[in-house]
Amino acid sequence: MRPGRAEIAGGGFGGLVAAAALAERGWSVRLHERRGAIDAEGYGIAVQPNMMLIFRALGIAGEVIAGGARIDRRDSLDGAGNVVLTRKTERSPYRIDRRHIVRLLARRAAEAGAEIRLNSPVTGISPDGTVALGDDGRTGGDLIVLADGAGSSLRASLGLLRHQIWQRDGAVRVTIPRTEEEIAEDAVSGTVMIEAWADNRRVLYCPVNDAENYVLLGSLTDDEAGKATPIDPDVWSRSFPGLRDFLVRVAADADWDEARWAQFQTVRLERWWKGRVAVLGDAAHAMPPYLAQGAGHAMMNALGLAVALDEEPDLSSAFRAWERRERPVTEHTQRWTRIYGNTIFLPRLLKRMSIAAERRIPWIGRQYLHAAHVVPTGCAHLAAGD
Repeated sequence: MRPGRAEIAGGGFGGLVAAAALAERGWSVRLHERRGAIDAEGYGIAVQPNMMLIFRALGIAGEVIAGGARIDRRDSLDGAGNVVLTRKTERSPYRIDRRHIVRLLARRAAEAGAEIRLNSPVTGISPDGTVALGDDGRTGGDLIVLADGAGSSLRASLGLLRHQIWQRDGAVRVTIPRTEEEIAEDAVSGTVMIEAWADNRRVLYCPVNDAENYVLLGSLTDDEAGKATPIDPDVWSRSFPGLRDFLVRVAADADWDEARWAQFQTVRLERWWKGRVAVLGDAAHAMPPYLAQGAGHAMMNALGLAVALDEEPDLSSAFRAWERRERPVTEHTQRWTRIYGNTIFLPRLLKRMSIAAERRIPWIGRQYLHAAHVVPTGCAHLAAGD
């Protein structure tokens, strides 16, 4: 179809990739971000092979990697600090600060010709392409991309929601400074991601650059002590005595003014589009973060949308082709990230068995890694050159 005008609501991973990819294909693009800066929450993200192909397609892969850390191995621990399973990192070789990536995506979108408007909240969207912009009146476009959060009120107005499943668990995510000893140990035994499970709680941490560790602390919705921020090291050390010194550091060094415990959820829509509006990112397919693919699917589906619009004769055909191609792998990841996350509910012995099953039953490991090894739509030429 002939490129027209696109209005995008949301300046996260999906919205920014959509802005860059559409602008590169001749669309007149305006992205609206309600906040005063294009930024992200200050914690790490796993950059897996599928995501790296997208960054390569946008020409920013080298800069993304330069701002992060490569993880050499992943150790699964019990509460006492004993290693239950260790393996070389395949699922997520890079951990990068989210803010670093978002800033690069914003720059790339602007270079491609997209206009980025800050302090520009979208307050209403209609299937006919009409967009309400706070106090600034209305605008419209040939294409509207809704790329905001899992609790999107804009999505609700479209009547597309099929399921919004609130999980029994959630997490708080922070960063803390790395110590000189940790940095020195990298040179000896390689960088490591630690994941520990005990008492229906989860601790995950790893470097995201030379200076910072990303930390996730997961707990159940009825675990009031585990949900409290700042964390109480004594409370968490009762579950993870082997990590006490580290938990004391987290309590002392994290920026708790920016941290909040958030409940995980899974979102599924009847379909990903209505009229002139396409929905992507958490608004369309939120998922728990256990397989570290939420941002990956937002970016893959944004790029896939731009490709479909380039290939198909009209908007409706493009939307149908896009959803038919992208939705199955997204829902595969939603399903398997919930399966992996259920480890938190298992008794101690079954936890150990579940963690070990990833190595002992290769088929299970392949399901967890499925999205990571998908070649995103529009990236086949890059994968063929590897």
